[in-house]
Amino acid sequence: LLEPLLLCYESLQSYGSGVLADGRLADLIRRVATFGMVLMKLDLRQESGRHADTLDAIITYLDMGTYSEWDEEKKLDFLTRELKGKRPLVPVSIEVPADVKEVLDTFQIAAELGSDSLGAYVISMASSASDVLAVELLQKDARLAATGELGRACPGGTLRVVPLFETVKDLREAGSVIRKLLSIDWYHEHVIKNHNGHQEVMVGYSDSGKDAGRFTAAWELYKAQEDVVAACNDYGIKVTLFHGRGGSIGRGGGPTYLAIQSQPPGSVMGTLRSTEQGEMVEAKFGLPQIAVRQLEIYTTAVLLATLRPPLPP
Repeated sequence: LLEPLLLCYESLQSYGSGVLADGRLADLIRRVATFGMVLMKLDLRQESGRHADTLDAIITYLDMGTYSEWDEEKKLDFLTRELKGKRPLVPVSIEVPADVKEVLDTFQIAAELGSDSLGAYVISMASSASDVLAVELLQKDARLAATGELGRACPGGTLRVVPLFETVKDLREAGSVIRKLLSIDWYHEHVIKNHNGHQEVMVGYSDSGKDAGRFTAAWELYKAQEDVVAACNDYGIKVTLFHGRGGSIGRGGGPTYLAIQSQPPGSVMGTLRSTEQGEMVEAKFGLPQIAVRQLEIYTTAVLLATLRPPLPP
């Protein structure tokens, strides 16, 4: 982007149009030099069933069986073996339905853009360790394909994969899923090597509230966070909990300060992610003074929850 802009600048200067060159064009060149092409990283998000359907289509095409009929252990064995391998899994000539192609195309674009432009890959309705490894495999495959076609390495690193536990059943299993994941040698090494020993886990307030009611959901979310933190501590991995909160009480909304202060002890260790949705973005960040105040509330609550966590119940 800079190259043609600088060419325009030099051309204008050489023809005596320095007044034009040093106006808005110079401003644009400064902005590009300062911010580059990326201001904010975008997260990707897809439902776990779509990844399972994609692997089903690939494995059926390769006459290797039916992925959807395998039990969890067989899936994990297959995924781990493929992740350790060096060859691509998806043939270039593969013919798949449109919804499967959309998933593969998304991974292809993500591989070409890399982690400089994209943040987390969130798996909604995650319920098992294979849901996470499936995304890791599709991500690895897309990077191998992109490197081969473009003849150069992919920019940035692999995207961090974030399971989102939403239903009460999945929240109750969250800790054991993370334990299972971290007990797999490949995944444990991958988190340490590529993500600085840092795992992100998302918990959903909206779906759990619809599933079980506000009070039960709050308690299941609390216990799930305790379990996930304990699992990561057991394996020496740092964890950031990502709270998928909405604006209304039914979707996990409410006062930010109190919400952060009420998290389980040890779950806010200097880091926390939270979604701000819809009308709440305008209400909390629409005016500069209010936005600064909101950031002060977040910062204060996170510092206090880290340095002076509440007592366990």
